[in-house]
Amino acid sequence: MIFGPTSRKGGSRSGRGKATCLKTVFVVDDDQEQAELLARALASKSRKVRAFSDPIRALAALNAEGADLLVADLSMPWIDGGDVVASARIRRPGLKVILVSGFSRGAQIARRYQIPFFSKPIDLDALRAATSEALGEGGATSHP
Repeated sequence: MIFGPTSRKGGSRSGRGKATCLKTVFVVDDDQEQAELLARALASKSRKVRAFSDPIRALAALNAEGADLLVADLSMPWIDGGDVVASARIRRPGLKVILVSGFSRGAQIARRYQIPFFSKPIDLDALRAATSEALGEGGATSHP
């Protein structure tokens, strides 16, 4: 499911006439409702956010389309979130990643990969701020 603007063609125009490119964020959580909640929370005028409940499909889409940021749940039944991160970074070196989890081991894994980590239940304002920082947006992003 896609949230936010859906076209990258030519970007949108700012008040000064400069084209701006949409940033793409993939949210992966085996709980579809959680994935969609996070995607809605992160969507903005400058971001297209895709929600995935299947990490294998998310990795395939990452190969085909690319993304600027991956927000991934750590504990999923089909593939561990740490493995998703490792596989995603092989496909897209330099990909920015944020991990989320309801389990305490998430913080250890996030430290190993040197990436931000959020415990569930997630503070959505803090996640929005971390997303803006990871995408280099340098300030508040307006949300729909």
